[in-house]
Amino acid sequence: MKNFQLLILITLAFLAFIIITLFSEKSNESRLITEFSNENQQSSVCPPFFLLDENGDTINPVAGLNTDKPYSPRQTCGKCHDYELITKGFHFQQGADEIVSGNYAERYQWVSHPGNYGGNWCSPAPLYRYLSAKENEDASLMDMTSFSFITAGCGNCHPGGGSVEYDRHGNLYDKFMIEKGYEPGGINDYDGDYFQARWSETGVLEADCMICHMPGYNNEERLKQLKGLNFRWAPTAGAGFAQVKGSIDGGTPVNLDYNIKLFDADGKFSQNIIREPRNEACLFCHAQPGWKKRGANFSPRSDVHLRAGMKCVDCHPSGSRALDERINKREMHQFAKGDDPGGWVRNDLDNTVINCDHCHSTGYQGAPIAKHSWLPSLHIDRISCQTCHIPERLVKPAQMQAGDVFNPGTRIPTKGKHLWVFYGPDMKYYNHYGNIGMMGYNDKPTDPFKPIFARYKDKIQPVNRIHSAWPAIKVEGEPGLMQPKMGDIYNMWQAHFKDPGNYPELAMIQDDNGDEIVEVNRPEEIDALISAVNSMLQKINYPMEGKQVVWAYNDRVYTSGMEYYTIEKELWEASPFANVHTYNHDVLPARSALGSQGCTECHSLSADMFYAPVVKYPFDESGKPVFEPQYVSLGMGSFQVWTSAVREQFVKSFQVPAVVFLLLLVLLSVSLSVNAARNHFSLTPNLLLLIYAIFIIGLLLTFLLSNIREYVLPERMWFDKNHFWISVFAIFVGWYSWVRMIKTGRGKFPLARLQAIILAIAVVSGLLMLLKLDSLRFITVIAYTLFDVVVSISAIISIAWFINSQLKKIPVKEA
Repeated sequence: MKNFQLLILITLAFLAFIIITLFSEKSNESRLITEFSNENQQSSVCPPFFLLDENGDTINPVAGLNTDKPYSPRQTCGKCHDYELITKGFHFQQGADEIVSGNYAERYQWVSHPGNYGGNWCSPAPLYRYLSAKENEDASLMDMTSFSFITAGCGNCHPGGGSVEYDRHGNLYDKFMIEKGYEPGGINDYDGDYFQARWSETGVLEADCMICHMPGYNNEERLKQLKGLNFRWAPTAGAGFAQVKGSIDGGTPVNLDYNIKLFDADGKFSQNIIREPRNEACLFCHAQPGWKKRGANFSPRSDVHLRAGMKCVDCHPSGSRALDERINKREMHQFAKGDDPGGWVRNDLDNTVINCDHCHSTGYQGAPIAKHSWLPSLHIDRISCQTCHIPERLVKPAQMQAGDVFNPGTRIPTKGKHLWVFYGPDMKYYNHYGNIGMMGYNDKPTDPFKPIFARYKDKIQPVNRIHSAWPAIKVEGEPGLMQPKMGDIYNMWQAHFKDPGNYPELAMIQDDNGDEIVEVNRPEEIDALISAVNSMLQKINYPMEGKQVVWAYNDRVYTSGMEYYTIEKELWEASPFANVHTYNHDVLPARSALGSQGCTECHSLSADMFYAPVVKYPFDESGKPVFEPQYVSLGMGSFQVWTSAVREQFVKSFQVPAVVFLLLLVLLSVSLSVNAARNHFSLTPNLLLLIYAIFIIGLLLTFLLSNIREYVLPERMWFDKNHFWISVFAIFVGWYSWVRMIKTGRGKFPLARLQAIILAIAVVSGLLMLLKLDSLRFITVIAYTLFDVVVSISAIISIAWFINSQLKKIPVKEA
């Protein structure tokens, strides 16, 4: 009895352990959601609140208290929220809290930080403005400062805080400038944060919470205030709290007229503030660069996720909603990010984004479960989801940026952007900024194209590999290159257009490809550009000691038209000085995915996956692109690609009808055996051969005539999905035929021996496919093709054996 009770207790304890384990796993999965619910149930709804000014004093428009002052997001929102933690997010810092490293530091001499602040601005390749160093001896080498970083247009998409609130030593710009006694617009020690700055008049740009959290925020009004140098007034105007009149830039007093209708009887603000930003808030900044760099459309027409009503923050959450523990902290505004080879900001937070696998393997947020059981795991391991599920783009990005010639296009908004000559995936010139100015974002033209692929971190991904051409400066003893100032190159071209006697060498640069845009491509043109830039730098007294003007063209650095050296680049790059951007948005439905019609969509001698022509250099000496097969840019060998194409296009195309015919033979053999046993009737050899002939002719017609094949047989994709079972059937029948050959005394016949060898090769190659040993990677690749070849041969041997054995079994009737 005691033993029985002990057994019951042990059983119950075991069951309890199982239940607790399962519950804890479930609890861990939902822990973040639970924590979010518990911590934010009350605080997610803002109660009515007073606006506060920079000094923390109450602004009460109803009572007329301090209505001459703009509100301060730091003081107002920071009353309840952790402003310091929030503004540590990379959207606010934009690289200011990081030091550039890696290839970025070795290649770009002018880059000091990895983001827009101090980095490559919003241009995918040189030539662009750069951030001046903190300490400088004179203005000749200085370009953009922390102040002009805002006025140059970067402030348009900077939400405030971070690099536009504090200088590089951690001081508030406006207060430090007053304490230091710096003069507005003055030299100010050639300090890269204060040279010609007016912080003491404009104030700083505090982090403007309402940009994201107030529906209907007026970004255009905010930009108007930034243009007028009304930095401290911009959040008040953008939120619509008050109408702002006057400007620091215009020298007119800045006045405010608060909108009393927005405030309750006590003078508190009580309007619509949301917790999760709407997509419009994100797209105000990300839409246009996304178009330029990735051909992003962000439209329900081209993206299944937007069509399903998803929001940007569903995949890019932050704070308590983030699933990754690196960014999962209440009010932490480190938005979940992916891993883009063209982005260097906060690389330590790469892949915090909620990726495809997380949703489509768990059903998170109602996502359909993706099952790829038919697809060899090698594909899942080495190919990103986007590779197959973004087979086409509807809007073209810039795939080449030439910064060496002048872009004559219309509606280009700024002087400097005339030095950005863009070419699309077709390597034809197009006026990106003109399109924006004329048609706007929502009416952008449709130019469908197929993405090219690159191997990034051992995964094949669809990317935009940008090519570059630009004048550069080689500094003796320093790695990488320096660039001349954007404004100086612009002035050089303008001086030449005004008077061809200025920099007459530039007249040698001609349009060689007939697209009405000049391009630098011939040796004499390279020499002409280098000579003109040299002359220009001498005229402006640019210090050239230990420096040399060169022309950078992708990975080549030309010291003259006939001489160049190369700079090492990554396999996924077209140029070491231009960005590479992965395609992650505008995901098409699964039924449109690459490979949905079968393996030959990628593996055939005419498939784009490996044989598409990819631009290696945009211009040869005649101005035409130089191409290479895509498998070369993927780092793959021609034999490896060829064998996979032959396997899918030819071997399997033969294997499938052979196995289908083998299946029919097996069924026929079984039928004959049953009929022979019952002795209902018997066949003559001639009649059996006639049946075989009908089978073969019917099978040939079925596979050769597409209209019959599509009607009678499943799609090619069905055979590819069931390739494993088809192969198992063929091998089993092959083994059966070999065994029967041995039992009938034919084991030493050549056909039997060949079948034995074939089956052994099939087993060995099948094991290699399953094991996928990295040390035998090349052999494993061959094993895939070899397996299908031997399975096909085994099926043919089995067919020959079945026909022969059936003919022998037919009883011959005596006359």
